[in-house]
Amino acid sequence: MFWLALELTGRRVVAAIAGTLFLVHPIQTQAVTYITQRFESQAALFMILAAAAYVRFRRTGGRQWFFATLILGAAGGLTKQTAFVLPIWIVFIEIVFFAGGAELRKRLLYISAVGLVLLFPVWESLPNAFEGPTLKWIALDQYWVSQGPILTRYFQLSAWPEHQFLFYGFEPVRFFSWAVAAEWALVLMVLAAGLYCLRRWPLVGFGIISFFILLLPVIILPLPDVINEHRLYPAFAGIALAVAGVYQAINRRSVLVIVGAIVIALSIKTVMRNAEWNDQFAFLEANRAAFPHDPGILSRLASYYFLSGYVNKSLELNLEARRYEDRYNAYYRQLGHLLTAVNLAAIYQAKGNLQAAKTEALRAVAANPAEPMAWQSLGNIQFQLGDYEGAQRSFGHLVVLQPNSESLRSFQVASTRLGNTSLTAAIGKLLDVEEQREHAEEKPPFTIPARYRTYIIFVLTLASLLGVASGLWTLWTACRTLLRQTAANS
Repeated sequence: MFWLALELTGRRVVAAIAGTLFLVHPIQTQAVTYITQRFESQAALFMILAAAAYVRFRRTGGRQWFFATLILGAAGGLTKQTAFVLPIWIVFIEIVFFAGGAELRKRLLYISAVGLVLLFPVWESLPNAFEGPTLKWIALDQYWVSQGPILTRYFQLSAWPEHQFLFYGFEPVRFFSWAVAAEWALVLMVLAAGLYCLRRWPLVGFGIISFFILLLPVIILPLPDVINEHRLYPAFAGIALAVAGVYQAINRRSVLVIVGAIVIALSIKTVMRNAEWNDQFAFLEANRAAFPHDPGILSRLASYYFLSGYVNKSLELNLEARRYEDRYNAYYRQLGHLLTAVNLAAIYQAKGNLQAAKTEALRAVAANPAEPMAWQSLGNIQFQLGDYEGAQRSFGHLVVLQPNSESLRSFQVASTRLGNTSLTAAIGKLLDVEEQREHAEEKPPFTIPARYRTYIIFVLTLASLLGVASGLWTLWTACRTLLRQTAANS
């Protein structure tokens, strides 16, 4: 981020402000701390590096930087398909900071090459997206109207994230209202402000419009999780550049003092936010307190309690989740009903209430007959009840849906209890073949040979120290440049 801002402005202080804000803002924590979103931060890394390499290419003319742009762009697309906005972002960089007219048309040939290297990963993901329910769970007009309230929430989180959550319990807009109109008016005002600033303060305008460009994938595509903090990770680059642009436009030490105070406050907030992830119960209880009727939050919290041995607490929360199951959106409704039923079946089974457990397992099967977990649960409970014939049927469905050694072994045990020796022997042969196949496919985890570990630790430690030294040198250089400018002005 520092490198991109430095390439765009040539000023270390401005670049330091942009890089520092991107680093310390609390909204950036979820893409890092929530480990399943590590691809969001990695895709952003490659996109920002690709943009910086392209700017270096335009400033120096070095073709190696253009090839670096292609490689980094491809890496971003292979990490996450939302990186397809990179060519659009680079076109915007070209328009704002470089060419126009005939020169722009010439540069579009280069930028189209970036689009081509991103075409393959995007194209590979399209069939799965359009064939499944991912992009069909909501009418497009309803999803797009909902973007006004969503973007307004993103503005608030970017300005000062007073309350942050893993889940926001956001429901798509069903009816257009004055509140929705006001939120859309705010979005359009921010967009208009960005366009206005492009002429007078290019970096400010570029940052504001970049915020919208980098959010385009989640604005256009109807993703089932309508609002998530981690989606702001790349888009916040625009906010950081806009704030740095404000300092560049005013160029006063008082502004730097204000920015320094903001950075300190945000850093403290980030440390506090990171600490909240250390206690999974307190973390999700905070989500539950903010959104008490969200069945997804209740169901996940119930699972945590059950795995920690709090069976009665888990039962209470799962029953509460069932009460609000109608709040699941169309994409998650079937999965939500399934998980609540499976969870309740496990709880009743743990409490010894096998009839109630069987009822819940049957509900799970009814929710999704193609889900192996539902048949596994039903078969286990039927086996405990002594209904071996029913258990054999359930495990038979399980074998068809999920043919592995575990399902075959369950089916074999049920067949043995029924005294079906010929079937048991046949399943035993299949089980032997499957176990041999699974054993052949198992690969030992990669480990670094012991004789190399010391050297690798030394290299990593040295690289870390060099990184810290480089960062401190950058800050010192920026401060020294600022002091010289202040002395020259006075």
